Amino acid sequence: MKLLLYIGFICLCSGVYGQDDWRDSLSVARSAYKSGDYHKAMRYYESAQKKAPEDVDLSDEIGQSAYKAREFEKAEKVYQQSGNSKQSSSEKADNYHNLGNSRMKKKDYSGAVEAYKESLRNNPDDEETRYNLSEAIRKMKDQQQKQNQQQQNQQQNQQQNQQQNQQGQQNQQQNQQQNQQGQQGQQNQQNQQQGQQNNSNQEGGNQGQLSNKTVDKMLDELMKKEADTKRRMSGYGKGNEAPKSGKDW
Repeated sequence: MKLLLYIGFICLCSGVYGQDDWRDSLSVARSAYKSGDYHKAMRYYESAQKKAPEDVDLSDEIGQSAYKAREFEKAEKVYQQSGNSKQSSSEKADNYHNLGNSRMKKKDYSGAVEAYKESLRNNPDDEETRYNLSEAIRKMKDQQQKQNQQQQNQQQNQQQNQQQNQQGQQNQQQNQQQNQQGQQGQQNQQNQQQGQQNNSNQEGGNQGQLSNKTVDKMLDELMKKEADTKRRMSGYGKGNEAPKSGKDW
């Protein structure tokens, strides 16, 4: 009996201590938030939430601390998870409004538009949410235009690069053809010069041969003339003497 009473006392003390413990974390978190130490506040809010009873919801304070700490990814996650736990339209509207703000900071403008629309469905009279929605739509359109422009620029750059590559290939082919033509022209010129040289050598040889024949012919004619002259001179001295005049009676 005493043992059971002792165990019960221990459990009661543990419960009281645990209750005081999460409240202490909550107190530290709120003090840190007021002083502007949002990272510390977020850590202590999360610690308090883990130790707090199930009916205690600190999601709004955790999400706001994350937003102030510029941890927008974490803030978005907190608001997404806590959306289903909100009961009233006002609470849902505030939660989706904060979700839209977190997405705006992430430059997720299309996601922010959906969140603001959902907030206005729960609270159509919220002028701040309406204004934020118009800003989100404007930024979303600007973002789409920039993306379209970037895509067009990329396509133009790709086309220009392709054209430059094609032009470069054409120039290379033309240079190769010109080089080939130049080499062929040089070869033809060399062949022509070689042919002319061969013809000149042949003509020179023929001229040399003709000159020799002419010389031989001229020598033969001179020799013949000399021989004729000698024959004529020898005949005049013997058989051509003049006869004596007178009669033989």
